[in-house]
Amino acid sequence: MPTFEPGYEPSDEPSYELRPFAMPEAEIIASWASDAHEVRFLTGTDDFPLTPGDVAAWTYEADYALTLRRGGDLAAYAEIVEDVVEQDVEIQHLLVAPDLRSLGAGRAMLLRCCAFLSEVRAYPEVWLRVSRGNAPAAACAAAAGFETVSQMSGPRYLWMKKELALK
Repeated sequence: MPTFEPGYEPSDEPSYELRPFAMPEAEIIASWASDAHEVRFLTGTDDFPLTPGDVAAWTYEADYALTLRRGGDLAAYAEIVEDVVEQDVEIQHLLVAPDLRSLGAGRAMLLRCCAFLSEVRAYPEVWLRVSRGNAPAAACAAAAGFETVSQMSGPRYLWMKKELALK
């Protein structure tokens, strides 16, 4: 995995730091999905509660599993998954610590994931899938520059994409 240098930190929120996920963090991250409704939005299933094993399983399928820290504390989690068949990349399973929701941590995580991708891969765009009805997640993605792609979206999910600056 590439090193995480200060260059991955957009200047709008310097108090956040992008780091690689560490397996001991799975328990904390799983606890952030506190009810069945949140788990359904996150996973599309009714498998409540979310367990540390579920979070660990996500990381095995991801090319990059990342955390966002604020003042040393976990603030958010997401994965980056590259699809070699479709030749595209997606950010998956964005979770934000409950006490930081609606305060910009999700947006900061998305911006840092996009900056990271711009540094390590030459993808022209990044995709994100948001459960229909999850207005806070859709608003978070829009605030980070993602746009809904109506023709790709269906009854369960909105597909959103963001153009990336190629280096």
